[in-house]
Amino acid sequence: MDRTAVTTPLRAFGPLDQTRTGWQDAAIALGRPATALAAQGPDAMPVTMSNHSHTENWFELLTRPLWGLAAAAEAVPDDLWDALAATLARALDPADDWYAGDFGHADQRCVEAAAVGWALATVPDKLWDRLAPKAKDDAIAWLSQAYKTGVVDNNWHYFPVFVGHGLDAVGAHRDPSVAAAHLDRIGEFHLGGGVFKDGPQGRVDYYNPFAFHTYALLHYRLCGDDRFVAPAADFARTFRSWFGADGAAVPYGRSMGYRFAQGSLWGALAAADVEAVPWAEAAGFSRRLLGWWWDKPILTPDHRLTVGYGYPNDAVAEQYLTAGSPWWAAKVFTGLLASADHPFWTAEPAPAAPGTAADPAAKAVHVRDAGGNVTRLNGQSWRAKMRGGKDTYARLAYSSLAGFSHSVDGPGLEAAAPDGTLVLSEDGVHWRGREEGASCDIDWSGVLTTVWRPWEDVTVTSELQAFEDGWHTRTHVIETARPLRTGEGGWCVPRDGNEAAVANDRAAVVSRGVRSEALDDGGNREAGLVWPMPGTHMYWPATVLPVLTGEIGPGRHVYRARFYAGRE
Repeated sequence: MDRTAVTTPLRAFGPLDQTRTGWQDAAIALGRPATALAAQGPDAMPVTMSNHSHTENWFELLTRPLWGLAAAAEAVPDDLWDALAATLARALDPADDWYAGDFGHADQRCVEAAAVGWALATVPDKLWDRLAPKAKDDAIAWLSQAYKTGVVDNNWHYFPVFVGHGLDAVGAHRDPSVAAAHLDRIGEFHLGGGVFKDGPQGRVDYYNPFAFHTYALLHYRLCGDDRFVAPAADFARTFRSWFGADGAAVPYGRSMGYRFAQGSLWGALAAADVEAVPWAEAAGFSRRLLGWWWDKPILTPDHRLTVGYGYPNDAVAEQYLTAGSPWWAAKVFTGLLASADHPFWTAEPAPAAPGTAADPAAKAVHVRDAGGNVTRLNGQSWRAKMRGGKDTYARLAYSSLAGFSHSVDGPGLEAAAPDGTLVLSEDGVHWRGREEGASCDIDWSGVLTTVWRPWEDVTVTSELQAFEDGWHTRTHVIETARPLRTGEGGWCVPRDGNEAAVANDRAAVVSRGVRSEALDDGGNREAGLVWPMPGTHMYWPATVLPVLTGEIGPGRHVYRARFYAGRE
C-alpha cells in the first residue's frame, strides 16, 4: 500500500477527544469533506464500482453525512449548513442537471431520502429554513414520492418511516397508513430475543444494530412509538459480546465498508434515553470503537472516507458500495443527541471483561478472551446475492484481532485464503469451503456444531469451541465418497516483518505484535505457511497464514486442531 496516498483520522484531525465536544468535532471533521465534494455536483464524484447510477452514488455522498451532522447540529458551522441546503435544493429540483431523479420500485434513492427526512425531523431550523420557497416545494414533492415508493423487503421498510417524520416536521400531508404498514412488516422479521432477520431470507448481522435497532430507537425519540424499544434493549445486552476490549468489533457479514456504524446502537440508546446496559458500558463500547478506527488508514489525502475496511480496498466491498457509501458510518454520532450531562457522556467507560455469550438466533457464539480479543464461532450460511458472501457469512470463525480474508479466483490456498475455515479440493487447485449449513446447534457450554456438504457425496460435521486463553478448537468429521485434499487456516498476521516457526504439526507466526498458531491434534496433517493473495484481507494489505494440509481417501475421517490468536 502506498502510504502517501492515504491518511488516518488521527493524522488528519489530531487525537480523538473522547468528550461530547470532541465527538461533535469528529462528526464535523468527517462530514465536511463529503459535503464539500458533493457541493461540486455529480461530475466531481469519483467513479467507483456500483450497481447504482452515478447520480445515486453522488446523492449518497451528499446525504449520508446528515446522520451525524444532524446529531452534532448545535456545533456545525453555518457555512456547512449553507452548502448542504444549496446542494440539496439543486438535487431535488427536477429541472436541474443535478436532480437526484424520480423513484422506481425499491429505488436506492429511498435510502438517502431517509437521511433527508431524519435531518428535517431533527433540525428543521438548520436545513429546511435555509431553503427558498420553490426548493421547499420541490423537497416536499420529492419526499412524497419517496414515502409512497416500494422498498426492498428487509430493513428498508424503515426508510419511508423516516421520510414520513421529515414530512411531518415541515407540515406536509402524508397518509399515516403507509408508515404503519411498513412498521407492521418490520415486526414480522422479529425472531425473538431482540434479533431480527434482514428480510425473508436475511441473515443476522450488523444490520440488527446499525439498522433495525438504531432506527427503532431514533423513531421512538421522534414520535414516542416504543413497539421496538424492548427488542433493541434485548439485543444490546447480547451485542456487548461482539466487541473486543480494545474497541474492535468482530468483522462479519455484509456492509463492513460502513466501518464504525457498527457502534451506532450505543449512541442510539443514549439518544432515546433507554438504558439497556449500564451507561458506563455503552459509553465504553462506543468510545473505544471510534478510538480503534481513529488511527486506521481509511481516509484519502483530502480526508474523505475510502471504500474498504482497514485500508482502501474495493475488493472487500459489496457491489452496492460507492465512494459515498462509507458515510453510513456517521450514524455512530447519534449519541450526540443526548445532552452533555447525560450519563452516556459523563460516565467513566467500563472495561470489557472476558466471557462467553451464545446467541442461537444469530447462530453464533462469541468468546472474549483474557487478552480482550473476541472469537466468533459461526453457524450461519453464505449470502449468495452479495459479492464475497461465502467469506463474509460462512467461515467457521471470525476474529476481532485478526479479521478475515476474502477468497479470490486463482489456483491454490493462496487464492482460497482460508483463515478461520476448512477448505477441500479434488485437484489441489480449486478449493471449496463451507457455504450452506445443513444445521447449526449450540449447547449449554458454548460448543457450536454445524453440518455442511461441499459436494453431494461429502458431508462435514464441524464442532467448534473457543476458550478464554485465546485458543479455539475445531473438530471435523468428514464422510466422503471421493479422495480429497484439505487445507485449514488459523488466523492471518501482517506479512511485513513477520517471524515464523514451523514444525511437523505446528506453525506459528508473529508480526506487529500479533501472534497466530495452528496446531494439529490428530497427527495426520502437515503444518505450514501460505501467503494469501495481496488485498484479500480485511485489516492488512498483505498477510501470512498458518495452515494445516492433508489428503484423505473415501471413507470417514476425523480432524482435530487448535488455533490461537493473541498479542505478544
